[in-house]
Parts: sequence; C-alpha cells; structure tokens
Amino acid sequence: MRIGYFIIVCCLITGCTPKEYIDNQKMVVSIDSMKISKIITEVETDSIGNILDTLSIEYLKYDENNRKRFKRKIYWYKDRKMSGKDYFRPDEDLFYRESFDEDGKLNSIFETISNKNGRVERAMQIDKGREPIDTIIMDYSHELQSNGKVKKLLIKASHEEVGELISKLIYDEYENPIFEVMIMENDTMSFQTWEYSDTVLQRSIYTHYLGDTSMSIYLFGVEKMLVNEGKFEYKDGMFIKSKEINHFYDETNERQKSIEKNHDTEEVKYIRYLKEK
Repeated sequence: MRIGYFIIVCCLITGCTPKEYIDNQKMVVSIDSMKISKIITEVETDSIGNILDTLSIEYLKYDENNRKRFKRKIYWYKDRKMSGKDYFRPDEDLFYRESFDEDGKLNSIFETISNKNGRVERAMQIDKGREPIDTIIMDYSHELQSNGKVKKLLIKASHEEVGELISKLIYDEYENPIFEVMIMENDTMSFQTWEYSDTVLQRSIYTHYLGDTSMSIYLFGVEKMLVNEGKFEYKDGMFIKSKEINHFYDETNERQKSIEKNHDTEEVKYIRYLKEK
C-alpha cells in the first residue's frame, strides 16, 4: 500500500491539505535509491568466540553527512523469522516503519505526519495482522520554550479496546527529553527519566507497570553510546536485579560485543557484531 494513501486519509480526517505536510513518499523513494552502507550480523558465541547462532542481520544506509536514514532488520525470535524496515528523517528521527511476520507478509505500518517545518503533528499505527484492519491515530501537541525549542509534548490516541492513551514528555532548554509518562485510561503504564551532564546523556531509567512491574537502567558513554543495561524485577516491595548487559566498542565507537548475565540462573551470554561495508 502506498504511503501517499495514509497522508490522504489524514487529510480527510483533519480537513488539512497535502501540500502543508512533508512528502514522506518522496523521502522513501529517495532513501530506497541509496546503496547499503553497512551490514551488521549479530551472533551468539561461546566464551572463546566460536559462533553458536545468528540472532539478527541489519542493513543500514547513511547519507553523505553520515546520518542514518534506513535500517532493515531480520531477526530470529523463538524459532520465528521476523523483519522490519525503518526510514529516518535527516535528523535521524523515525518517520516510517513496516513490520513483517514470519512469512514475509506486511503485518503493521507506523507513519508520522510532519508539517513543512519538520515538526510531527500526527502519527498512525496500522495493524494489518487482524480483521478488520486496525488503525490508531495519534495527535501531537507541542508547547514551546522562548527559544523556539519544544518544552512539552502531549500525544493522545484512542482505541476502542484499550481506551484513551496519553504520553506526556518534558524537555530541557536544549530540547533533550528529561521525563516521560504514559497513561492508559487514567492508569500509569510507564515512566522514564533521562539525566545529563553538560547536555551529555549519562543515564536513563525506565519503569514499567503494565503486567509485572519492572525497571531498566541504561548507562551511556561518549556519543550517546549505551554501555550498560540493568534489568530489575519487582519482588517483595523492592527492585531486584535480574539481568545485566555490558556493551563494548572499538576506537571508531562501533559496537563490537556484548556480555549478558542472568542473575537468577548465573547464565552468561556472549554476543558479537560482525560488520561488512
């Protein structure tokens, strides 16, 4: 299904005109014409580096300014092969995504609709894996700071089965996110915080309440490189660490390997990232 169709749908719903919005289809066509810049194969190894299994393959495209514009990922999950395509704007924000099931059939589509200044006003999530096709429209409202940068972002969506969904995101003066809360039918689903030192991201904490309560703590190095992930389960009134993942990079800041330790079973998993250019 053509991307232009979704823009038309948006215009019918809101009464807007297509020329007021960035042409996503034009960007996708341009990105599709670019050559693959890099291929990264994620593999599991033993402790001395022998390959045991292939976990995923990523095909990446970068523009002339070394900005990521495309990612196609094929991954294996519980013996099922899944895949997806992501398209990014020049600021590396996602604007279009296609997800495919194990048979290669298009399963879902996500698309943002941006005004001529590049600010997202709406987004759509289309689930084609169910009948009838399920579409969720998300409305974006921005509150700006005196310097023109975003201070608050409110995203509202409504679904007949789960009700109203709300995301509230707060930014600092440099438009870095510092706090987000997600609410479903007046119940908190999750919240996340980000911490900086001289505008450099240091740590992020994500707490999830839907189903079993859990928490994830992410630590970052230079260039926003994720260096450590801690996973915590809520038991007996406190968060207990259940898993830890450490990531290691080469001199060009590209991820080389990860080591994942399960604190419940003491099992250690070794991951390597094999690159082709």
